[in-house]
Amino acid sequence: MRYLDTSIPVCVFIGEPAEKFETCKSIMDSINSGGEQARTNAFTVAEIYHILSREHTQPGEITGDISRFLDCAGLRVSDISAEMSIPALKLSTERGIDFVDAHHVLTMREHGIKEIYSLDPHFDKFSWIKRLEKIP
Repeated sequence: MRYLDTSIPVCVFIGEPAEKFETCKSIMDSINSGGEQARTNAFTVAEIYHILSREHTQPGEITGDISRFLDCAGLRVSDISAEMSIPALKLSTERGIDFVDAHHVLTMREHGIKEIYSLDPHFDKFSWIKRLEKIP
């Protein structure tokens, strides 16, 4: 199982960055079909909503997009843990990453996941995490 960062589904929903669209779509197609197993947490859903609403997507479209995302056969969404808030704040400050990315890192550690699908180079700051931009 791999972790799924927000950047992959957002690329598919908004088509940016255009040069990564086909690769991100193949990742999401594989997760959707259940061929690829991925975990994320509820912050990803919040980030997707926030980004799509900034892109002036209509509320009904956002609901449909997020519903299809959550229905992916190979996707598991973890709850957000309040107990991780202080450690995430500390990790965010220590590594110069945002709070949500820090929470993703802690969720990965909690589930023993060492690979992440992401376009975000912040995850490269962790030697134990292998960032993937395509299906290996």
